[in-house]
Amino acid sequence: MAGFVRAWQVGVDGIELDVLISADDRVVIHHDARLNETQCRDQNGNWIASDGPRIRELASSDLGDYDIGRAKPGSETALLFPQQSPADGQSIPLLGELAAWWHGLSGSRPILNIELKSHPDYPDDTPPLKDYARIVIDELNRFNLIGHAWLQAFDWRLLQLIQKACSQIPTGYLSCTRDGEATIYPGGVSPWLAGFDPDRFGGSTPRAVHAAGGTFWGPWFGDLNAVVIQEAKALGLRVHTWTVNEPGEITQALDWAVDGITTDYPDRAR
Repeated sequence: MAGFVRAWQVGVDGIELDVLISADDRVVIHHDARLNETQCRDQNGNWIASDGPRIRELASSDLGDYDIGRAKPGSETALLFPQQSPADGQSIPLLGELAAWWHGLSGSRPILNIELKSHPDYPDDTPPLKDYARIVIDELNRFNLIGHAWLQAFDWRLLQLIQKACSQIPTGYLSCTRDGEATIYPGGVSPWLAGFDPDRFGGSTPRAVHAAGGTFWGPWFGDLNAVVIQEAKALGLRVHTWTVNEPGEITQALDWAVDGITTDYPDRAR
């Protein structure tokens, strides 16, 4: 929550966050399927062991037992973000906690760009996808966030279920061809794409997203160029790229006229 507050103080148009589902079917704001040993301490202040429990195995009442207010010294996270300001005492929040803060903001409030984390190869990390979609939509309704939130995912199967259940929610189709993280398999069938493989659409990812009914396309920055952005815009898709941190890349994205930039450094981007 300290990070969200800081981003709002910087003056962002939106806040991007990742969610998973707890054992008691609450929407939890957390990136990794398991607790991360580089960012998580127990009640005694000890860094947790590697291979921590899944979020799906923890009840929402358990989340306050962990402190995620700083990166473990010497860890990859600490080395990647040396300027991070510690915020000891921060716990893993629920979507409801974010909603309460968000509704209390004065003036304009940032859009909530919520990424639904799931992985076709690890179904035990999440509920069955139909249940996942239902739980998320129920909480968006409960916390009066319909009309104020987007849902995005690499797992296009989940977005298809969201669109069928609640057409009011804008959906963002994320994609990546980066080695080790690819969700698009040229010449093959990807388990991520719900049958909307770009090969079926002349090799065009924007055309695949358009056919799937997406509101916007969220490509890895390394997959972008001026031509493909214009193709997406001609199809009526917005283009929101991630994770753009270096000044040269930010400038390039702006020169290409993308619609949005997800960044770890909103002050730099502003």
